[in-house]
Amino acid sequence: MVNAFLFDVGNVIIAFDFRKAARKIEPCCDCSAGEILARVSPLTDTLERGEITPDQFYDETTRLIGYQGDRDFLARSFEDIFELNEPMVEFIQARHAEGIPLHLLSNTNGIHVPFFEKTYEVFDCFDGRIYSHEVGCMKPDPEIYRIVKERLPLDPATTLYIDDLPANCEAGREAGFRINQYDRQNHGSFLRQIAALCGKNGD
Repeated sequence: MVNAFLFDVGNVIIAFDFRKAARKIEPCCDCSAGEILARVSPLTDTLERGEITPDQFYDETTRLIGYQGDRDFLARSFEDIFELNEPMVEFIQARHAEGIPLHLLSNTNGIHVPFFEKTYEVFDCFDGRIYSHEVGCMKPDPEIYRIVKERLPLDPATTLYIDDLPANCEAGREAGFRINQYDRQNHGSFLRQIAALCGKNGD
């Protein structure tokens, strides 16, 4: 029986595409959009572990890609890379209305969290959240799952952990959670698992 949910954010609740940012800032850089992504990518894990601040990220990104534009434009471009997964939002809002505990576990950073929490009302539905940059480690490191169990009021045995990446799902399984490897292109499969576990159709 499942009586609580633990959600990943990226590609579960909101899809993300860093190419959107790269295409926006490309005219202000000394390299192509593809090269922007290649140069900046090594910084993202550092940012998501909280080892650098957003300002430090922007400083180093500016240097790496030869950015000559406005700093606010750079920040806005890196913030706004998301698109809501509407079927999952509807599911979350329905469970919230029923009073079912909902929590978040995400590899993310101090740039994106303020943006998506302010922009998308669905994040008001969550009772607790563990973000990688705030705890200094990332999925699938077992430590972050230990932190979840220590800090959030949930029982892994009756909590469904929903993530799109196989490695993260396996780490969650090893930590004792029920698992759903989520595919945005097959939301119906997710609803069928929910029906089996909870006797709900998710509508």
